[in-house]
Amino acid sequence: MDSSFEFFSPIPIDIEEIDRAIGGGLIRGTTITIMYDAFSLGWALGFEIFKNMLFRNSFGVIHNYSLPVIKLISRASFVGLNLQRLAREERRVKILDIFGSKYDIPPYDDYVITIPNPTEETLTPKIERVYEERIYPIAGEKRIVKLIYTLDGVVTLFDENVTIKLLNAEVAHLAKVYKRRDIISIFLLNMDVVSRKFVAWVSGLSDVVIVFNSRIGDGELVETMSILKSPNPDFEPSTYEFKIAANDGAHSLSFRKSERNA
Repeated sequence: MDSSFEFFSPIPIDIEEIDRAIGGGLIRGTTITIMYDAFSLGWALGFEIFKNMLFRNSFGVIHNYSLPVIKLISRASFVGLNLQRLAREERRVKILDIFGSKYDIPPYDDYVITIPNPTEETLTPKIERVYEERIYPIAGEKRIVKLIYTLDGVVTLFDENVTIKLLNAEVAHLAKVYKRRDIISIFLLNMDVVSRKFVAWVSGLSDVVIVFNSRIGDGELVETMSILKSPNPDFEPSTYEFKIAANDGAHSLSFRKSERNA
C-alpha cells in the first residue's frame, strides 16, 4: 500500500451518519469542533467520539478546563465511558486538569496531571513538556485523541483573547509534531458563553464543524445536529434530528436525517 495513502487514510468514528458526511472518518491531525447551546446535550457527542476512538487503538487525553475531575468523570459516564477503568486498569487515558490546577484542587488519582501555576505565558510550554515526558512515552506509537473540555471553560479561566493566543500556539505545536505524532483534537464549545467573533474564529480553525441547536417543545427537548464543515471534497452540509435515549445505565445517541435533507 502507498504509505502516503495510509498516512491520510480516514479513521471511522463509528457513527454512520457522521462518517458518511465527512468522507469516511477523521484523517491525521484533524480538529473537530462540536458547538451547542445552553440546553443542548450535544456535548455528549464529543465523549462518544472520544470513546469510539479509544476502541480503535488510540490513547486518550482530556484537557479539563471546566469542572472538578470527579464531575468530569460523571459527564463521561453519560455515554458509557468509564474513565476510571480505562485510566487505572488499561492505562489508556490521562487527564490534564487545568481547572484543578487553577483552583489548587489535589489530583483525584495518579492518572490526573496538574499544571503548576498555569498562566497565559507558561501554560502552553508546560503542557508540551507534560506530553513529552508523561504522555508520549506511555502512548507509544498509538494515535492520540485529545478532548478539550471545554473551549468556553478556557475562556472562563483566561478570557477570549488569551484563549485565541493559546489555541494558536496549540495549532503551531501540532504542526511541529505532525510527522511524528498522529493527534486528533476534539473541541467542545457552548456558543451561549462566548462571543460570535470567538465562534467564527474557532470555526475557521477547525477542519470539521458540527453544530447543535435545541428548543423545548411539548415538554421535551428537541434537537438538531448540523454538519457544516469537512475537508471531504464531496462534502455537502446536512442536518439531522438528534435524540438521546437511556440504555442500561448509559445513553445512546441517535441521528435521523431531516426530511428537508433526505
